[in-house]
Amino acid sequence: MPGITALTILLTIYGAGEMIAKKTKAVFSTVLGIAILLLIGFWTGILPETIFSDCGVDKFGNIIAGILITSLGTTIDFEELKRQWKVVLVSLMGVLGAVAGFYVAGSLLGMKEMAIAGAPVFAGGSAATLIMTTALNERSMELAGTFCIVLYVMQKFIGVPAASFFLRREARSFRKNSDNIRLYRNKTKEEEEIIELQSGKKFLSLPRSFARPSVFLAKLAVSAMISYYLAEMTGGAVHYFVMCLIIGIILFSLGFLDKYILQKTQANGVITFLVTIIIFSNLASTTPAQVLEVLEPLTVLSLSGVAGVAAAGMAGARLFRMGTGLAISLGISCTFGFPTTMLMPQEVAQAIGETEEEKTAIENYLLPKMLTAGLVTVTIVSVLIAGVAVNSL
Repeated sequence: MPGITALTILLTIYGAGEMIAKKTKAVFSTVLGIAILLLIGFWTGILPETIFSDCGVDKFGNIIAGILITSLGTTIDFEELKRQWKVVLVSLMGVLGAVAGFYVAGSLLGMKEMAIAGAPVFAGGSAATLIMTTALNERSMELAGTFCIVLYVMQKFIGVPAASFFLRREARSFRKNSDNIRLYRNKTKEEEEIIELQSGKKFLSLPRSFARPSVFLAKLAVSAMISYYLAEMTGGAVHYFVMCLIIGIILFSLGFLDKYILQKTQANGVITFLVTIIIFSNLASTTPAQVLEVLEPLTVLSLSGVAGVAAAGMAGARLFRMGTGLAISLGISCTFGFPTTMLMPQEVAQAIGETEEEKTAIENYLLPKMLTAGLVTVTIVSVLIAGVAVNSL
């Protein structure tokens, strides 16, 4: 297939996936729409199995992924993490509980390979999934790769209902105390601006004249290249993508990388497309029989992961004197991440609050905590877990 034709088809499928998510209000996520459309195309013979290599996204997507993961380091607000330290620890406990649930169930039920491959995916989002699917492809572990993709597109249907239930319960409990309403009814949007103003010039900050999209891209590429060579120096002990996140955090703290730098490149849409679409390259060789074969481990391990989150959440709630429903919701945020971590507290506030004051207070109480939880689980911890899991395959 001509390269431009292959690229056009993949872009169309990607756009259709986003439209499906928009029309269904994210009930069907973008990645689910993409997966279904690709499987239909491959299984009917409409799409050739070589479509990813025909347009070169298989190679370039993996190269550009380092840039995307490096940019994640610039989204981490350490001041907010300090303020929300209890949320950080409870979220960490939750995601580790999920991983433990996967591993224990997998070991007991003869699904250890699936458990090791799937735990980082359940614990996070596209970055962790990309790390695992890339490693599984290199090892010709096709069935485990299919399992990771199916888990990636389906886990939201597990996490969202659970988090919504527990957040609603937490909101009802919160609303009963009038002191809570008085404490949280006023928004404090100025805090981030104050922190930004107080941050000052950092060690490696460049003059404002360098604030150009091309320079932002070049800085990300330099950072990813440094990460590659540092990862090589570890002899594979630290995965390249994990090193990208670490170097991104360090260079952001030193001022070399700007906050939310990917958006400033004016290429974030193309980069996100390339990294997202390459995750599904395994589907080109996936058969209906393989999809059916992974449904049992998908169900068993996912439920075990949720049980692990719940157990860790209950322990965290007792340890840090936090509502059990909130603690479990913080942990289960690993299954959906942003923007659901932003939308869900807003929806819960509208559903549970009876007055505008109550709705505002509930949202102010839940929103920062869920955003922080998603950052900890999806952006940071899942990538680190994936780096460990790759060396355990």
